[in-house]
Amino acid sequence: MFERPSFTVVQHPQPPVVRRTLTRSALLLSAALVLPFASAQTAPPNPAQPAPTQPATTQPVPVQPVPVQAAPASSTPAKPSTLAAPASAGSLNVSSALAVEVSGAVKGRLISCPKGLKLSGSAVCLYTKNTLPALRSLLRGKLSGRIASDWKTSAANRSSSLIVKSGGQNAFVLLAEISATETLVVLDSVAQTTSAAPAARPATPAGIVKGAQYVLDSDLKGLVNVAAVGGGTYRMASVSGGPVLTVTSGKKAATLGGGNVELPLAPVSDGKNLIFPVDALRALACTVTPAQVGVTVACGAASASIRPIVF
Repeated sequence: MFERPSFTVVQHPQPPVVRRTLTRSALLLSAALVLPFASAQTAPPNPAQPAPTQPATTQPVPVQPVPVQAAPASSTPAKPSTLAAPASAGSLNVSSALAVEVSGAVKGRLISCPKGLKLSGSAVCLYTKNTLPALRSLLRGKLSGRIASDWKTSAANRSSSLIVKSGGQNAFVLLAEISATETLVVLDSVAQTTSAAPAARPATPAGIVKGAQYVLDSDLKGLVNVAAVGGGTYRMASVSGGPVLTVTSGKKAATLGGGNVELPLAPVSDGKNLIFPVDALRALACTVTPAQVGVTVACGAASASIRPIVF
């Protein structure tokens, strides 16, 4: 029997040079995997917390409903289509589009609008290092052809405002001096008043003569006592005394004391008020004199200034 020889495998330690080479390769591989993600996040994820390495050019961006970005570095401003779609009102488009245009012209930076200005939710505020006279001249040329109202400057020359047409609506540009070389630029749509259309006039009561002067029975208080007796009939008497005048709505015929009279125009009732012709007051021995505003009616010793109603 022969004994089987035994062999021992000797494992030599890896040379230091090889270990260093592998370590360097691992580091390079890690850097290659990390760098693309790092470069994709050069801008801070939250625009309200800018990177501390650029304190002079990035300030906290306010949480505004208008997602306007700071002025682009290129000479051509970003088109309004790059902005996020507005949430509701059309005035949002007006402020946003105008802000992009003005920001590119003045090289402004988006900042929070001062609460004391009482602006709309779509207002945009920019900070720029420039003087008021230079900005007025620059924006007048930039917005030429769309200016609805030229610059109006305060007495102290600390602020100026301009109204321009933007997107079929009116918007204003306000320049407020922060310092000799710093200016706040505010852009907002001009409020649209709901009463732009004339309000519908109440229906003219039947029997009214257009262009003639009338007074309400309440206007005659202190001059003539008026009492409704029903059926559109009223009794009227001067406070200074005299016969009672009885009139009926829609009729010129009346009675004064025990006799009949005819009024120049028929009185009218709207169901609540007696609308009496001014000229018919002479039947009560009252005088009517034109005044600077309205007329002066005198009944005996009592007199008053009345502004007649003209339908």
